[in-house]
Amino acid sequence: MNLECIGMRIKEKRMEKSWSQEVLAYEADLSTIYIGMIERGEKLPRLETFLRILNCLDATPNEILVDMFTDKYAAKMATYKQKITQLSVQEQNKICKILDALLEEE
Repeated sequence: MNLECIGMRIKEKRMEKSWSQEVLAYEADLSTIYIGMIERGEKLPRLETFLRILNCLDATPNEILVDMFTDKYAAKMATYKQKITQLSVQEQNKICKILDALLEEE
C-alpha cells in the first residue's frame, strides 16, 4: 500500500477546499501533527479516522484510494460519475455530447 499516494490525495482534497492542515485537523477532531504525518505518508489512519477525514473533505474512498484498486479505471469512472451527478443538467448534457463525439466509431 502506497501511503504517500493516499496522503497526497488527502492533501489535494484539503487544498481544493482552501483549508490549512489546522482547519482539517479541527474539523476532523485530530491534531495538526497527525494530519501532517498522514499527508506525508508516515501514518495510515484507522478506518474510523480515515472516514472522518473523508467526510470533512467531502471526498469518497474511490478518490483517495484510486491507486490501490486493481481496476484503476473502474475507480476513476466511479469518481467521474459522482462529480458529473453534481453538475447541472445542462453541464451533464455537454459532457455526454463530448463523450459521444469521442467514442463515435468511424
